[in-house]
Amino acid sequence: MYNKNCFDFLRFFFAINILLAHLSELSQNKNLFFLSYFSNALIGVKGFFIISGFLVTKSYVNTPSLKLYFIKRIKRILPAYFVLIVISTLVFSIFSSYEFSAYFLDTGTYKYLGWNLFFLNFMHPCLPGLFDNNLLCSVNGSLWTLKIEEGFYIVLPLIFYGIKKTQKPLLILASLYLFSLGYWFLLNHLDEPLLAKQLPGYLSYFVTGIYLFLTFDYVMKNKKVLLGLSVAILISYYVLSFHVGFLYPATFGLLVIIIAYNFPFFNNFGKYGDFTYGLYIYHFPIIQLFRQYNLFNKYNAVLMGITVILITLILAVFSWLFIEKRFLDRFKSSNRQIISSYVG
Repeated sequence: MYNKNCFDFLRFFFAINILLAHLSELSQNKNLFFLSYFSNALIGVKGFFIISGFLVTKSYVNTPSLKLYFIKRIKRILPAYFVLIVISTLVFSIFSSYEFSAYFLDTGTYKYLGWNLFFLNFMHPCLPGLFDNNLLCSVNGSLWTLKIEEGFYIVLPLIFYGIKKTQKPLLILASLYLFSLGYWFLLNHLDEPLLAKQLPGYLSYFVTGIYLFLTFDYVMKNKKVLLGLSVAILISYYVLSFHVGFLYPATFGLLVIIIAYNFPFFNNFGKYGDFTYGLYIYHFPIIQLFRQYNLFNKYNAVLMGITVILITLILAVFSWLFIEKRFLDRFKSSNRQIISSYVG
């Protein structure tokens, strides 16, 4: 049952949702503002964190060693990410308003490269002479979530250590859930949205995914009732504006996981490859380039939006076939040897 799901479709859906939301915002073209009516980047991010909590927990409990667990996580995220940062730094020298030599002599170029390679994108998000007249100068504003994702990978074994010691998974996960919500509401109340968006603020979504994995049989057995409650709470939140924000991660998480296992039509969505990661990490700089050269205003904005999506999809396919998949395949045989040494 665990293997029959449409997580590939859901991840693709959330990635496209984020892309459209950024296209609406960053293009600064009124003809694309309509995209904001049915896309929301934060909802997409929250969906990713719920799915991550569920699937990374599945990976963790089915992996015989902590070392192998971290190897799996590293090989999935880092290769494409490092290629993106290095290639972006080199290629964008062509589009910078700085002369080629000035660009590579500017300390900002190396600050961008250094901080971003360590996932600290907020420390230096911009490159010299690039996107100065855009809404944001950030080369890739989507990357802020990846340091949080990496943080979740590190936190997960600690969470399971606490669960093993106490034998009280609900207590541990509920405490983390409430702590996360408290952190989020406090930082927003203090008008610190940047701090609110850091790891503690999104931990409630990740631990929701963990809990739904641990109670998967119960959730599937009672899916109709739980789905009905989730939908009712989400409607009261969005339509009736009831103050049920503390229930939002749990109800949204239930909705995502129940959908993942009850739409068999989409179960084979990823049979040609997993292009979600590429869509996520490449779309932002492509939109920024189009905006820098005012292409959304010079030409038909909708056509330019479609062009952005197609270029991003091509890069995502390239990333999967020539970077992500190759790196994953390279480790398959060695992983099998490690696993066999533990189970054999």
